Amino acid sequence: MAASLPPNAAPVDRQDTILDAAFHAFSSYGYRRTSMDDIARGAGLSRTALYLHYRNKEDIFRSLAMRYFEDALRDMTAALEAPGQTLEQALRAAFVAKDGKFMEAVLSTPHGEELLDAGFAVTGDLAAAGEARMVALLGDWLAQRNLPQGLGSGPEVAQAIMSAVKGLKTTARSLPDYRAGQARLAALFARALA
Repeated sequence: MAASLPPNAAPVDRQDTILDAAFHAFSSYGYRRTSMDDIARGAGLSRTALYLHYRNKEDIFRSLAMRYFEDALRDMTAALEAPGQTLEQALRAAFVAKDGKFMEAVLSTPHGEELLDAGFAVTGDLAAAGEARMVALLGDWLAQRNLPQGLGSGPEVAQAIMSAVKGLKTTARSLPDYRAGQARLAALFARALA
């Protein structure tokens, strides 16, 4: 559980604490069973105080999705731009950065499928926009490399890569299995792009 907030906590810290508590609650209880009381208790707030920040559980889940995509884009950028990496290492690091804590929660809790379903139902519009930004980021990065002729443009190759990475969510049964799949895809695409 998250620590209780001091009364003078900064608004950004309070939002992060609430979202951290919500992530923990959704991971522990699933989307449907998590209540606003669970989130408030985890954040060290009263339910009334929680409603000053968020209208309902869906609003919190959407805010979590927005934070996830912002963090993932920042971390993917850092992973792709880290100096001294091979193409394979950069892709693998970007794949891991893309996930944040979300896929770990999906693959290590009994509520993983429910969280994925809720993600599609509650945040489908945010997911589509966030994934498009990830494809654009990877596409720009690839466009700066000498791609072999006949593979397509940076954005086209990025779309193929991200579609393959997204497909791992449906086949992986554990986090190690998922990470092994990411490593295989990074190796496969790096060799095709070399």
